[in-house]
Amino acid sequence: MTKHIFWLASYPKSGNTLLRAILSSLFFTENGVFNFKLLETITTFEDTYFVSKIKKLIGNDLNKLKSTTIFYKYLLKIQEKRNLGFNEDFKFFKTHSGNFSINNNFFTSEENTRGIIYIIRDPRDVCISWANHTSKTFNESIEFMTNDLATLSWIERENKIFDIENKPSSFLSRWDKHVVSWTSINWDCPLLILRFEDLVYKKEETIKAIANFFIDRFGFKFQNLDSKIVNILKTTDFQKLKEIELNDGFEEAQVGRRFFKSGTKNQWKNKLSKEQIIKIEDKFKKIMNKFNYK
Repeated sequence: MTKHIFWLASYPKSGNTLLRAILSSLFFTENGVFNFKLLETITTFEDTYFVSKIKKLIGNDLNKLKSTTIFYKYLLKIQEKRNLGFNEDFKFFKTHSGNFSINNNFFTSEENTRGIIYIIRDPRDVCISWANHTSKTFNESIEFMTNDLATLSWIERENKIFDIENKPSSFLSRWDKHVVSWTSINWDCPLLILRFEDLVYKKEETIKAIANFFIDRFGFKFQNLDSKIVNILKTTDFQKLKEIELNDGFEEAQVGRRFFKSGTKNQWKNKLSKEQIIKIEDKFKKIMNKFNYK
């Protein structure tokens, strides 16, 4: 067992980028000062670059990968260390995929997984953030979040080998099933579950919990941890991130849309209609209660 992947998993618009900013500052700087370039130290798994690494193996299925049933036959092959292309003991990978299997072909495996951090956010606020990110209406956002068959296309930054309608997709399913797929696994690997709201409103406490997770479960030793945390708090402040995006841009933003827009909780109270709130709460009540989203 190589256990070479450390997953940073979340449903879209749940705080994965903020988590990556904190982790990259914690692990890949001496002083904890964040800049957007640091995000490159944490790779997005859903990038067709990795598909190109096994083109010969995929063969005639290459033009059929829009079908998740076909695509999921190759995911574990893509996740082999030599195909991911790094030499370190393990590497952080961001993912929005649900941890599901399709026709007994699994998204990932216990054998590949060193550890997992899953970040969850109030689905009523996810609805608003997803609508803003994709230029959809709130009703369309709710429809996506409650869709058992929801998928999300992989990005294609280089080595473009797919037409836009042919790109492979990750299987998300609906919001609550996505959460359960990652938070209820019984694997021999450490799992840390974080709430986006705590990452924003109890930030210092949560960063210390993240650091202690790696210290206690993996034996990591962070140099100058206290001063690092002070700088992480300053440089990953949401207003600071908005300012950097405004001045320098941010490649993960949709064209013409701001990525760092609000970053607050309870937006739904003033933006969603009573009917929309009821739709979300009726669908996701069990998981919302479990994670204290009242």
